[in-house]
Amino acid sequence: MAEILLKGRYRQLAEMGHGERTVTYKAQDTSLNRAVVVKVLRERFAVEQDSVDRFQNAARAMAGVSHPNIVAIHDVGSDRDLHYVVTEYVEGQNLESLLASQAPLSPEEALDIAIPVCAALDATHRAGYVHGHLTPRDILLTSDRQVRVSDFGVVDAPPISPREQSPSLHAAHYLSPEQAMGRRAVPASDVYALGVILYEMLTGRPPFRGDGSSAIAEKHIREEPDPLSQANPQVPDSLGALVHRALAKTSTARYRTASDMEEALDGYRRQRGKIELLERIGPEERAATSGRRRMDREIRAHPRGVAKEKVVSGQAMQRSGPDSVGCVMGVVALVAVLGLIPLWVTVFLRYFA
Repeated sequence: MAEILLKGRYRQLAEMGHGERTVTYKAQDTSLNRAVVVKVLRERFAVEQDSVDRFQNAARAMAGVSHPNIVAIHDVGSDRDLHYVVTEYVEGQNLESLLASQAPLSPEEALDIAIPVCAALDATHRAGYVHGHLTPRDILLTSDRQVRVSDFGVVDAPPISPREQSPSLHAAHYLSPEQAMGRRAVPASDVYALGVILYEMLTGRPPFRGDGSSAIAEKHIREEPDPLSQANPQVPDSLGALVHRALAKTSTARYRTASDMEEALDGYRRQRGKIELLERIGPEERAATSGRRRMDREIRAHPRGVAKEKVVSGQAMQRSGPDSVGCVMGVVALVAVLGLIPLWVTVFLRYFA
């Protein structure tokens, strides 16, 4: 994007990054005097009308989805051979940058990011669209840690085209098994991608790594990730189980919707203290606690029966054999009595003989 005004309105300020299909710039909207983000379709895709249509139609569709965790789309257009989408500018950093300097995150920090992403995905899915290429680069964090999701580039996403059959190494880390097999992206594909991102937030690395994108894609299809507690022993097993469900190989085994995943993660966050306390209690203590609770329930349900049973048990113990304490006391008394016999003899001989 040269130092020009797109449509006589958007002035380039600086390049912010680039993906497989777009280059992203921070720009100035000279008409409204505000900072914006301009995504321009890469030249090799700009010559394909199908790619241009998908790029612009996706943006037009997403412009109608309003949600506090979704980056707003302001404009869509073309200027000569440049095809662009203008979105709001979010001051802050993306999750990829945060992870590069601070990973792994604490469970609380990871949940504070993942739950709003679930909400954004759910709003998109309810509108009939999927993201299809969710990565940490698409999750933006404001200075006060508000979460915004950007780059919804797939509308009713078709299977990967031959040109995109080998995704970039970065994108391959977040590819769902069905997408790795060349199938259509579905809402469950976004759930899987978010599961990968959660795994990375909690461990500092994605679940699968390899020498190239094809090797990583193959692992998404065939291999199971290491348990979260093995990759990071600080992650509670209960949280690990929630993340691993999102990483199920088949879409039907994952959370049914992003809303279901949000509910599971939010429920864990609210009950986290109780859940982690139970995990720290040993099996013996849990069994003893369970036994006490069972006895309490029996007493409440049958108070007279339980009391009678205890009385009968006491009587049975008495009949079952001599009391050891009583025997000992009897022996002591006998010894004391025998010890007094010489004293009695002396008194008798002295006073009565």
